[in-house]
Amino acid sequence: MARLERALDAQSLFWIKDGGGDRIGIVWGLDGEWRWSVGHRPSKPAGSFEEATSEASNVLGEPIMMSGRGCR
Repeated sequence: MARLERALDAQSLFWIKDGGGDRIGIVWGLDGEWRWSVGHRPSKPAGSFEEATSEASNVLGEPIMMSGRGCR
C-alpha cells in the first residue's frame, strides 16, 4: 500500500512511497499552488493538498495512507 511521507525539512513537499519505501510519486505546494506526479508522468495541478493526494491515489489505483512522520 502506498503511503505519503513529508520530506525532511520541508513544509509542503511529500513523497509518495510504495510498500518497500521506494519513492513512486510526489505531492508539493508552492505559493498556494499544489501539484502532484506519479511515476514518470508529467506533474498536474491541483486545487488543494487533499485534491492532489486524491488524484495521485486514483492514478495508483489504491489508497494513499498518511505516514506517521510529518503528517499534516
